[in-house]
Amino acid sequence: MKIGAGGLQAMIAQDAARGLEANRPKTPAEEALLQSEDPNLRRLLRDLNKAVERMRRAAETYNHPLDFRVNTADKKRPKITARDRRTGASRDFTLEEAEAWLGGLGGNRGGKLDGFA
Repeated sequence: MKIGAGGLQAMIAQDAARGLEANRPKTPAEEALLQSEDPNLRRLLRDLNKAVERMRRAAETYNHPLDFRVNTADKKRPKITARDRRTGASRDFTLEEAEAWLGGLGGNRGGKLDGFA
């Protein structure tokens, strides 16, 4: 097998890093954090992060000066915060509102082409 450029060398380095991380004892704070995390909350955060990425791509595609991030100030109900870079105005979205916003953007695709034809 070829050594370098992602071959054996990279695989050996990854295995060594995994072994070091696995052998390191976790602090009591890390253990408590891992055990206290709610699986539903983790799933919600994952879905919110995916929605934020899709919203960023949509804003970039349509040339909207918007910034999106997941706001976890409220640990029980995290939300997506959207901020307009020009005016500084911001708005919070729940996951359902973000999905509706994304669905509304895709609804008018090809409308002008259909009207032109």
